[in-house]
Amino acid sequence: MKLRFPHMLPLAVLMFIGSCSGNAQSKEAPKAEAATPTDRIEVLDFHTTHRCKTCLEIEAFTRQLLAESYAGEMEKGVITFRLINADDKANAAIVEKYLAFGTTLVINTVHNGQENHIDLTSFAFMNADDKAKFTTGMKEHIDAALKKIRS
Repeated sequence: MKLRFPHMLPLAVLMFIGSCSGNAQSKEAPKAEAATPTDRIEVLDFHTTHRCKTCLEIEAFTRQLLAESYAGEMEKGVITFRLINADDKANAAIVEKYLAFGTTLVINTVHNGQENHIDLTSFAFMNADDKAKFTTGMKEHIDAALKKIRS
């Protein structure tokens, strides 16, 4: 038997192997994403691929504050947290939108369809070595944002 397109054989073999990678599909039903409330607060933590100790502390302090003080709001989707690699080209649009460069911490408040964000990067770096000060300041900003969306 003579193959009509012998140059296509390697491609066909690769496609077959790739489709049989052995990764079983999960039998669980996909989780439905929570509906994003119209009025909400987005905490955006941008970072570079290579992260320093201070950047990791900023993330850890932010996550801990949100988990301990705003668990209900997080569960309802009123407050969300996103960790975004600013070096990843797939994130170029959001990096440009918030003018993120390296580590950038932003609170974006969406109320009545209007977005208003505050860049807390300087605050975060100045207080990353003092967890109590960082947490208190972040809490003030988040509480003020919550007040805006609840008014």
